[in-house]
Amino acid sequence: MKKILVILSCMFLLVGCVLDKTPKNATEDLFKKYQKLDDVVLSDLELTTEGSDLTNKKQKEDYMKAMKMQYSDLKYEITDSDITGDTAVVTVNITVYDFYKVQKEANEYLKNNPDEFLTDNVHDKDKFMEYKLKNMLDASDRVDYTIKVNLEKEDDEWVAQSFDKTTLEKIHGTYDYERE
Repeated sequence: MKKILVILSCMFLLVGCVLDKTPKNATEDLFKKYQKLDDVVLSDLELTTEGSDLTNKKQKEDYMKAMKMQYSDLKYEITDSDITGDTAVVTVNITVYDFYKVQKEANEYLKNNPDEFLTDNVHDKDKFMEYKLKNMLDASDRVDYTIKVNLEKEDDEWVAQSFDKTTLEKIHGTYDYERE
């Protein structure tokens, strides 16, 4: 009897979740996909990596590792939801690795130590990129951002819209917060 009650309770919870889908739920599902390294998220990341200026397989692998670390360790808190008809805006506070700081410090290091990145007395972009990627993989400093997730109701389901460039930079931890 207990098993039947447990099964019925679980079925009720599942049905209740489907019937009670809100913009907050949809936003939470979206960020869980990042944290769980969902296939769709990784597919988008691979497309981004292929279109980048990373020149060899190891650089691409290291970049993928750094971004997977970023996504899986992403922390978020939904703080507000504003629904107007079939559109909604959900406010989310996120905490990510500060890759902007890593890149800034790497550029400063290059400026002060250019000889470390020479091959045959010529600046070696690959050496420098490998240095930056290693530092990204070793990153521990984190940064907080507030982002807005825009959603639209499509066929009775809330769907997050594509992120703009600034929001993606914040999720990736590469946003230049010093320009604010």
